[in-house]
Amino acid sequence: MSIFSPDGMLEITIEDNIIVITAEGPWNIEYLDNLHQKLLRAITQVDLSNYAILITPKGEAISVEAGLEYHLKFIRQGSTKAVALNLADCTTLQLTEYLFTKIYQAAGIKHAFFDNVFDARLWLEKELKNPVTDVSRTNIQHSSYNK
Repeated sequence: MSIFSPDGMLEITIEDNIIVITAEGPWNIEYLDNLHQKLLRAITQVDLSNYAILITPKGEAISVEAGLEYHLKFIRQGSTKAVALNLADCTTLQLTEYLFTKIYQAAGIKHAFFDNVFDARLWLEKELKNPVTDVSRTNIQHSSYNK
């Protein structure tokens, strides 16, 4: 079905109820499809009622509009409690933060940005302990580089 190779680098691991994604892509549809397939397998290893995602994008983490819409459609089907984005290795900070905010706000997913994995993980662990409410599913700016 794919004409183009997904290329890039994608690693997904599970730590407690946190799906940890390290990704460097071309962020095209083929890459996102590969990400979605691996994420579907990872989700089977967590508590579906209480899991979170930690994403560390590397390099340029930007996608064309079609890729954003494709990814948004996928994540709207999920039930993740929160997403933390560690942008320490991202070379397109402002644009990446804008694009991810756009996606997660449209999906109604609580998310926050960080400049290191330690703080991102601490925030996710705290979120996993909190009950889900509609009010809590909002964007949080929580990165050191924005202070």
